[in-house]
Amino acid sequence: MTNAYLHSRSVLAGYDPARLLDARVLVVGLGALGQNVVQNLALVGVGQLMLVDFDDFEGHNATRSPFFPTHAEVDQFGAGKATTVAHRAAQVSTASDARVYYCAELIQELGDGAVNWADVVVSAVDSTTARAWLAERSRLLARPMVEGGFSGPVFNLSAFAPDAGACYRCGRPGRESSMSCTAYALAAEQANIVPAIQTSAAVLGGYLAEQVIQILHGNLNRFGHRSYGDVRRETLITATLEADPKCPGIHQPQPVVGVVRDLGSKPALDDLVGAVARQFGGGLIRFPEPVIPRISCTKCLKPCLVQATESSWLTNPKCVDCNGQWPVIGSYRPDSVTEVDTSDELSDELASTPLDRLGIRSGASLAVQLADRRSGLLRIEGDILAWVQRATMSETTALDL
Repeated sequence: MTNAYLHSRSVLAGYDPARLLDARVLVVGLGALGQNVVQNLALVGVGQLMLVDFDDFEGHNATRSPFFPTHAEVDQFGAGKATTVAHRAAQVSTASDARVYYCAELIQELGDGAVNWADVVVSAVDSTTARAWLAERSRLLARPMVEGGFSGPVFNLSAFAPDAGACYRCGRPGRESSMSCTAYALAAEQANIVPAIQTSAAVLGGYLAEQVIQILHGNLNRFGHRSYGDVRRETLITATLEADPKCPGIHQPQPVVGVVRDLGSKPALDDLVGAVARQFGGGLIRFPEPVIPRISCTKCLKPCLVQATESSWLTNPKCVDCNGQWPVIGSYRPDSVTEVDTSDELSDELASTPLDRLGIRSGASLAVQLADRRSGLLRIEGDILAWVQRATMSETTALDL
């Protein structure tokens, strides 16, 4: 089947297959909403998708997951959402050269190199902390972001411009813990809340995918709006979002003031600090999110060696003795670090923290104020795709187009 004939109905509907084939879309969160968005984007022929989710499929996901794995797929790919959804998306994609990249990590750990890679960012995560992180990194890097959420039949969606106006954090300055699907389901059950149904996920997934498609076509009239809907009442109300002057988020993209090179194969934080001092004369480095070198287990209160981002810690804030992942250490001094000055001496735990556990990988960005008083972003040399597993349509396709 020729590509022109395959997309002939899409062309009549106003889509440009060439634009969609060239597009790169990052989708973060592969639950009910994320899967419906991915399915729509794959079917219309978006050429490159990067899918990020650290969580696993669970039995209760089957009623609202278009890409819920078969037993054979679990045997082949495991229970992780990212791998199965990526392979299934590659199978249904109508792009002539579909490329679906995936990563089974928290987006904060993958880093904003993924945001920088994308033309449009889709936030389909449950955690408002992750949404706030995505919104801020998207604005820093001048990338448009669309996001949505729902509870039962009620849903909402928004589109945020890459360079001006309201951001996701306007009116939402607070933070909340990052939780796994299991923890989220238990919390929702205790609160007597229905977190999702397939009909609202499908409707909202269609709306979000269409917003992405329109942005890729240069139609930007949806920026700065939030719509509220109800699939049972068949209603949709749209409101204009106003920028909050007291918003803690960053509202303007930042210039790239330099590229950090030669960090080595497995760099730690002290390697980055040394490189910034050598290459740029030093300065103040701000982390994409707080770093926790050590903290106490929330169950037994034993001191834990964490050396990771706050979001990583919050996914399971317990020591190994309490079925967590963090090793117990002999002494405890609570610590949470948001920035470092290259002229200051780092603690041993902070200095030896691997950069890849902080989301500081190839293609990532760091907000800095350099010694020469320049402010902006330092880019880590390289491309995020070096860190991401890959699946191409030619390797996984079950379709003969």
